Parts: sequence; structure tokens; C-alpha cells
Amino acid sequence: MEQKNSRLQLNKFFIPLVIFEIVVAICCYQGVVRSYNATMFALSYKYGFTSRSLLGTIYQGLNDIMPFDMMNYDSVFVFANVITVIFFVIVMAFTYYILTHIDADKRHICLYLLFFFDTFVVSTFFAGFNFMRVDLFMIIIAIASAFLICKGRLEWLIIPLSMFGVMFHQGFVFMYFNVALVLLIYQACTTKNYKKYVTIAALSFIAVSVLFVWFEFFSRSNGMSIYEEVVNNARRLTYNGQYHNTLIAHEVLGIDLSTSESEWHKMNVFQWGFFTILFIPFIVIFVRFFINVFKQTNKLRERFKYLCVLLGSLTMLPDFLLKIDFGRWVMAVMVYYILVICALVVLRDEIIIKALDKMYVNIKAKSWRIFLLLYPIMFIPLCDTDIDGFTQQLSSWLNHIVGWYSF
Repeated sequence: MEQKNSRLQLNKFFIPLVIFEIVVAICCYQGVVRSYNATMFALSYKYGFTSRSLLGTIYQGLNDIMPFDMMNYDSVFVFANVITVIFFVIVMAFTYYILTHIDADKRHICLYLLFFFDTFVVSTFFAGFNFMRVDLFMIIIAIASAFLICKGRLEWLIIPLSMFGVMFHQGFVFMYFNVALVLLIYQACTTKNYKKYVTIAALSFIAVSVLFVWFEFFSRSNGMSIYEEVVNNARRLTYNGQYHNTLIAHEVLGIDLSTSESEWHKMNVFQWGFFTILFIPFIVIFVRFFINVFKQTNKLRERFKYLCVLLGSLTMLPDFLLKIDFGRWVMAVMVYYILVICALVVLRDEIIIKALDKMYVNIKAKSWRIFLLLYPIMFIPLCDTDIDGFTQQLSSWLNHIVGWYSF
């Protein structure tokens, strides 16, 4: 009877959450695969083991076995909708898994984190900028890795999963591999079977590093010979044939685009400044949470593993310093902390649970707690080079006054 009541209590939260996220998805849905995301389907391993070509290889492989032609935008659009709905189901299934594997009296401590996670992820990948972006596959791999570690079974699958992540996009090394890597280090510091987790972490790290070096520096040697065919495919697969020429120039010909992005970097500075200021309430909560975590630790090994949890998002530092897609970088940081912290709750980490419980009690005591629930909606959906629509407008307003960047 107690278990039945617990499940009913869970469903009272979970079912409205699913309905809310469906509404979020519908509100953010724009019904178009943008040129960058559609052009990715034109890349394929039939031209060699080349950068960012796993998605196109899968899609063109399906085209080879299907009784109809999929090398057109309408088929890409249908495929994108199917994959995005599957992604939605995976995200909600993982949310349900987390909630059902936390003690009923502690379930409340993860509810807001999961609401925050689901709302940002769903809104971002149903919206136009990131609709069918390969980042959703990288998030699926991060979720799968966290799930395997929580289950304590088949963790060796993290090695090929991580390799698939880099094959979708070599940015996986910086953006989402940190979820598996930090959780593996945590388990090595926590469990008696530390050799297994150290071995998996080391082999995964070596595998993704080798793939990253190959894709980034050695995989574009035959660009001129395949350029015309890739462009022709891109025209067929994109809306009105408007393919993303800079993507092909970089991925096929190996042209360095960093020199053409200086104005975007200036825009990033404005938007990042506004976003940081506006996110101060959550930054304060974040800092206090980890202060409470470290206050409970007194052993060197414990401090080390929580330091890894705290600093794991620093793998994103090269992206923040060198690249311009700040909306994607913010998403990666959010996903890292929420997935890792929720996984640690499932793994029954008492220190994390106590720190979350204290955070929950402190927030609940505030009269403005509803503000924290509604405030993040102002920032959805996250974009790509723009962080989100609100900070983009603030940045444009300031730039209109000072004229720092040229668009």
C-alpha cells in the first residue's frame, strides 16, 4: 500500500510535468530544419572517415534501404520530427527513472532540477535554431552514460557510446563527455571496484582523444575531390536548396573560419555579461550548494571527487574562449550539472542529498520562491550563437548605443 501511494504521489507530479513539456514543445516548435542542421545530412563516411559525418551516414544508409527517395528536404523534415519526438520520450523516461529511484521522502530535492532540465532541453531542441541539431544525440549519449553508471551494469558500453558522440560532432569531447568522465571518477573514488572505473575512464578518454585529433586535423585531406558531390547533396536536402556553405567549407575543405568570427565574439561578450547578471539568483544558489557540500567533507578522497564534480564543466572552457555558439555552451553546462547531481542522488550520495535538502528548505522558506520557478522561462529556448532571445535583445540595445560590433 505504501509503495502504491508513493507511485500515485509521483504520478501527480510527473503527468502534469509531461503535459507542461508538451505545451512547451508546441509553443517553441517552428516547423523548419535550418540550413546548418539540414546540411549536416550531406556529410557521409562514404567519402572517408570524416568529421561530423555519422548523422549523414545513418540517414543516407536509410535512404539506400528504403523503397523511396529520402534525399530531399521533405524527408529530412519528417526524419527530424521523428527523432525529436524520440528525444522527448528519452528525456521524460530518464526523468521518470530518476524520480522512481530516489527515496520517496527525498524525491522533492530533485523535482526542481528535473523541471529546469526538461524545460530547457525540450524548448531548445523543438525550437528552430537547434531543431535536429546533432547536440541532441550527444545529450542522449550523456543520458545513457549516466544511466549505465546509476544501474551499475554494462558500464563498458560507455567507451563505444563516447566514440559515437565524437563521431556525431568532435565537440562532444568538451561538451558532454564530462558527464561520463566525472561520474566514472566519482565511482572510482567511492566503490571498491575502482580499477574497473579507472580503466573505463582511461580507455574512454583515450578513444575520444584519438578520434578528436583525427577528425580535427587529419580527416579533410580529400576535400576538393568530394566538394561538388557534397554540395549537390546539400542542395537536395536543405529548404529551397539553401545549404550552409561555411559548414561545408570548414568540414569538407578544412577552411579555418575563426578569423571571420571576430564580430561574433564581441557580441558574445555583451550577451554573456547580460546572461551572467540575470542568472545571479541561480549562481548564488549554485555556490551555496557546493559550499554546503564541501563543509560536510573531511577526507582528501571525498574532497577530490566533489572537486571533480564542481570543476567538470571546465572542459567547456575552450569552447567559451575560442568558439561563438554560446547558447549551445550554456546548454552543455546546464546538462552537465543536472545530470551529474541527479545521478549522485540515485547513487545514494548522502552529502549531495543533504546539501540539496538544505537548499530546498532554504528556498521553500522564501516568500519569492515561485519567482525561481517562473524566472527561467524568460530564457527559453536557448539558441546557438545567441544565448537566448532576451539577452540577444538586451545586447542589441546596448550595441545600438556603443556600436561595438557591426551587426
